Amino acid sequence: MLASVMLAYALGAGTALLIMVRGQSRQWDHDARLYAQVASTALRGIYTFVSVHIDQDGRVGWIETGRPVGDDQSIVTTGFMPADVLALASAQTGQDVWLVTADEAGRITSLSDSQGQGSGLRFSFPDRQGQSPKRLFTGWTKVGSTTHFAGFMPILSKEGRFMGGLVASVGSAEALLAARNQALLTLTLLMIVTLAGSALVVAIALRHAFRPIPALTGVLTALADNDTGVKIPFQERTDELGRLAMAIEKLRCAVVERGQLRQIGEHAAVMEHRAHHDSLTGLPNRAHFTALLDTALERMAAGSATYNLMLLDLDRFKEVNDTLGHAAGDAVLVDVSRRIEPLLSADDLIARLGGDEFALLQHVDGNDGVQRAERLAHAIVASMARPFAYGGSPVSIGISIGIASAPEDGAERSVFLKRADLALYVAKNEGRGRFALHRPGMTMPVESDGAAKAA
Repeated sequence: MLASVMLAYALGAGTALLIMVRGQSRQWDHDARLYAQVASTALRGIYTFVSVHIDQDGRVGWIETGRPVGDDQSIVTTGFMPADVLALASAQTGQDVWLVTADEAGRITSLSDSQGQGSGLRFSFPDRQGQSPKRLFTGWTKVGSTTHFAGFMPILSKEGRFMGGLVASVGSAEALLAARNQALLTLTLLMIVTLAGSALVVAIALRHAFRPIPALTGVLTALADNDTGVKIPFQERTDELGRLAMAIEKLRCAVVERGQLRQIGEHAAVMEHRAHHDSLTGLPNRAHFTALLDTALERMAAGSATYNLMLLDLDRFKEVNDTLGHAAGDAVLVDVSRRIEPLLSADDLIARLGGDEFALLQHVDGNDGVQRAERLAHAIVASMARPFAYGGSPVSIGISIGIASAPEDGAERSVFLKRADLALYVAKNEGRGRFALHRPGMTMPVESDGAAKAA
């Protein structure tokens, strides 16, 4: 019987050790990802010329830039040294952060660290067998002569070439493993004390001592399933089981803290998405579309793509708001976006600029840009001609579209938008429910009783 009791205690303590080891490993990985995200946010706050790639889970996968980060030109442009940006990130994580670069041979060295020192340190990733990661990576990282567990946020060129990255440390291997070993030792000693105490009192209190084991095992299983709301029993006891329960409570608190950090990261990703998207339709908003348009024009200037820009304005939409109310108008706007999106190809982009105004950027391959624009515009006009439904009643609107093509109609954003807007006015003036392509020499039509501006 005594052997059974000791075995039960050993199983409970062993489960706690296993959960703690796994929990710490997951915590390191989670912290590394979070710290890398924090570092990328700090970098983007200063170097506004960089962009990021967002994964399906809403987190940054890598940083994309058209020019070097942390060089003399970026210092002149932003007024910040790389160490200033890294210090901002380090102040939030409480750990070291490095900005690294890669030479033509693929060797990775540091440009600076969060203390304004540490330039020229060699970096390598033992777990990746010498390959430089091209997306967010967490794991053991060799920093000079020391090893850290870190998150690595790669910086890639527009063409996908590896240029360097941000290394956000969770801690040195020596410190992390020492802390884990100390925790293991503490819990092991607690187990030994518990077993020794149980052996002394088992003869007179076997039933009382044995009863808590299944409950504590169930608590540990619940914690392993991330059920942090479970109540840890027997903490009020002054014997070994009470101390074990308190140790499990500390473990539960650590799991709760880990969950809170994860929620903070998820909330940050949600807030970033909201800042770049229209809350009603879920489409990119004006600011996000402007940034994407600038990126597209940069690619076009490099000779890698051409584009059609369409400005779309709903016809008779004001009548919907005036007669049926703004709730009906909102429902129609959502349905408009749902009708347009299936008509687009994978590389096309639709955004809501505000009110009943939309913008569409059509990616063009080959020399049939005008024909593709006409086909898409025809499809959109036909789709909007079908009545919408609200409250069981049909709602009829239309759409007018102005189209400009780049580079023929302008390679600068302001010119490109102006000519698409001019074509939109022409389409409105010609009777709505149609589209117009910008032509050389096209001028602003003379409006009749404000017809071209009426919604």
